[in-house]
Amino acid sequence: MAKTVAQVMVDQLVNWGVKQVFGVVGDGIFHLLDALAHQPKIHFYAVRHEETAALMASAYAKLTGQVAVCTATSGPGLVHLLNGLADAQKDGVPVVAITGQVARKDMGTRKKQYIDQQTLVQPLVSYSTLLVDPQATVKLMDRAFRSALSKRMAAHLCVPLDVFPLPCLEEIRPPEPYLFTETRSNLQVVKEAAKIFDQAQKPVILAGAGARKAVQPLRELAEKWGAGVIHTLGGMGVFPGDHPLALGGLGHAGSSSAEAILKQADVCFRVGVNWWPEDYIPQNITVIELDHEPANIGGSSPADYGLAGKAENLLPEITSFIQPAERKDWSKILHKGHLDWHLQVQREANGKDPRVPPAKIVQSLGEVVAAEAVICLDTGDHTIWFGRNFIPQEQRILLSGKWRTMGFGLPAALAAKIAEPNRQVTALVGDGGMGMLLADFTTAVKYNLPVMIVVVNNGGLIEEKNRMMVGNLIPHGVYLHNPDFAAFAKACGGEGFTVENADELRAAFLDALHCGKPAIVDVRSGDPMIPGTKMN
Repeated sequence: MAKTVAQVMVDQLVNWGVKQVFGVVGDGIFHLLDALAHQPKIHFYAVRHEETAALMASAYAKLTGQVAVCTATSGPGLVHLLNGLADAQKDGVPVVAITGQVARKDMGTRKKQYIDQQTLVQPLVSYSTLLVDPQATVKLMDRAFRSALSKRMAAHLCVPLDVFPLPCLEEIRPPEPYLFTETRSNLQVVKEAAKIFDQAQKPVILAGAGARKAVQPLRELAEKWGAGVIHTLGGMGVFPGDHPLALGGLGHAGSSSAEAILKQADVCFRVGVNWWPEDYIPQNITVIELDHEPANIGGSSPADYGLAGKAENLLPEITSFIQPAERKDWSKILHKGHLDWHLQVQREANGKDPRVPPAKIVQSLGEVVAAEAVICLDTGDHTIWFGRNFIPQEQRILLSGKWRTMGFGLPAALAAKIAEPNRQVTALVGDGGMGMLLADFTTAVKYNLPVMIVVVNNGGLIEEKNRMMVGNLIPHGVYLHNPDFAAFAKACGGEGFTVENADELRAAFLDALHCGKPAIVDVRSGDPMIPGTKMN
């Protein structure tokens, strides 16, 4: 007996190595869910909101580098996925979204929940199509998978609800490992780059998330080259913050010493970076860029020389070709910059506030989380305080990098714990972002995902308030009416802790991390203005 379209789709997902599907039940995907229920290799995580499902898929892909899958029904189900698909597009990660559609006879009519899905998703995906012939199931799934993987963004497959149960005679495609073939600059290109490295008198390295698997090679290069290391927000943890060459982050969510030193540098080596804030960059600096995707080199701003390949493979070659050099004056400047960054962290953490200073929350979090923890950041005022004040070890930071959506932190924490259940997972979220997808804390309880969610509860959208005030505007609509987040956590079956002064932070964090349940730490935070705040 022939398998159905839904069963063949699930078999193909299994063959790709997919282990999880995130979604919300709806009548457009009943047969797909039934097919998932009849096999043991893929776990379906039923969440409370489709936006959570898509953000979980995006975060899962960011953490693992693998194609992640989310699903939803027709109409509003797909619409709710869009925010997560946009996040995947902006941050360049592979996601496949499978959605139901009304029956074929109802397409193009006024049938409830019908919408032209391909037109709706077109700006956000690399590929979107409608499956109307059962014998095209594997072909179209293969195109979606290849597109998501090669273009590093979401792909979309839409299936009418009356197509899912039809028989499909197509054979499953076997794994195709050549799809993961690395592009790599040859040795001559690397040797030419080494000549530029050797000419530098004041070198710096800007390390992003693309250097994640090259922690030791990056350290060895920095030490031999005598370069200060600045990290992006997503690149935190690729270089230890206690190393004397570490200078902190760049930009508003960074250190003033990193900004000052970059303006003095003559050569900057960008490693796995897709962000280049022009306000902080000197005009005459020589830029060498390394990225695993050749098209990304020079994408954020022009590069003088490019190296294509994975950082973990190319950095040892670069290090072997460059010549060690003594730059005593530059070393002194870098050492002072490192100390100044740490002094900035202490100064901001000790700020006077009747409530808990946000910088103190970040500092205390850094003292208790595991060196290899995953920290999921939501978007808001707390994100900037984190970038300025967290001294990284080897933690992995997940965030909505270029889409900057609120509501990312909780879904990302759920996805991270599913992907790596033996790894400590924490989310740092604002009260605004937490309120957006608050119901999915019950998902953490339902699936026994012991994550710690730290809510910076300052009673409003404080980044927006402060920026409006700087622009001499009335901060209308920025204040929030929040629930008792700790009580909410307990009502859901998790644990909840409330912190009202800074002395309680450490104990509350440790209790939450070791309680064995999903936990919310509700920190009643102050709302000081971040130094350097501008309206735009």
